[in-house]
Amino acid sequence: MKKLILSSVLISSLFATEENYIEFGAMALKTDDNFSTSSKKNISSLNGSGSENDALPYIEFLYAYKLADSYNVYLKSFAGEFNLGSKISSNLGNFDLGLKMNLLNEEWENPFLTNTNREETDTKEFGAYIAYELLSNSKFKSTIKYEISNKSYDNDTVQSELKRDGVRNIISMNNMYHSSLFNLPTTYLNKVSFENYQADGDASSYNEVDLAFGLTSKLSEKLRMTLLTNIGKQDYDAINPVLNKSIDVDIYGVKAIFKYDKPFDYKNTYVSFKTGIEKENANDNFYDKESAFGIVSLGYKF
Repeated sequence: MKKLILSSVLISSLFATEENYIEFGAMALKTDDNFSTSSKKNISSLNGSGSENDALPYIEFLYAYKLADSYNVYLKSFAGEFNLGSKISSNLGNFDLGLKMNLLNEEWENPFLTNTNREETDTKEFGAYIAYELLSNSKFKSTIKYEISNKSYDNDTVQSELKRDGVRNIISMNNMYHSSLFNLPTTYLNKVSFENYQADGDASSYNEVDLAFGLTSKLSEKLRMTLLTNIGKQDYDAINPVLNKSIDVDIYGVKAIFKYDKPFDYKNTYVSFKTGIEKENANDNFYDKESAFGIVSLGYKF
């Protein structure tokens, strides 16, 4: 679920300005995911987990401070992830580098247990990233980004072939093109990314390729709409010893974001609504996932 929300916020942030902001709101979640602690604590078989509903507070923010005309530092947070970084402008293009961390996730110690209560465990992820933005002209922008992080589990009780502590490597490229649609100023986006997760257990190691398309358009002076869709493929490296097969997953999803500026003519404020759904269809039911979310938030720019 966090991955779904994170991808929506990250992609939509490509369309955003560099203004500082903070958002407070509420989030409704619906998940069907055997690995999520939102699923049933006790399952009788390695089949579908059944959908679960939840409601949580939501916060997102960006604070950037300009140290010079071509250099700033920033702190931002979204979907539980924190980034501390800096942006540097030069004649060769723009650079973005920093550190990232996610300390708020939980998973099952052993998601494959049946007919007994599964126990929760905290996960932590620390890493770094660097991005290079090439400004070809006023209408086109391309950015390539590399991320590396280490994910650890406080208590991972699966068998050795399924151990999940590991190193994540992600390479992605974003392309943006400014044009128009039905006489409305519109920006088109496409993103391709490749992820390699090298876990301690080969059966939990995987490669994933994702392709996303989107657009953002200003429907009126105050209302902006962003639409996103993605498809992907995830392949695990070795046979899962519990399920006795190597797992392959097809991924697809859609997201939408609506942002309304200056509600009731309050300066520097906006209302945001984010929603999305993503499905993962695997060659084994235990790895099937479906996630849906809706977020309503009030933002302030400063």
